Amino acid sequence: MHDKNGSELKLGDTVLIPARITQLSPGEDYCNVQLETLHGRRPDGMKETIYAINTGVVVLHEKASA
Repeated sequence: MHDKNGSELKLGDTVLIPARITQLSPGEDYCNVQLETLHGRRPDGMKETIYAINTGVVVLHEKASA
């Protein structure tokens, strides 16, 4: 198995998933987000959607343009 750039992946490796927030779901004590990957999957190029990820586990990489 290889990543987007052709690097071999092994069990236990740490990876980053570039994604854009497509939905915010704030609660009283938490906030969840829905994400869409920036890179398409193989072989069809479709983007993946990741649902209900708590914002406590993501790190802002780049602010949205105005």
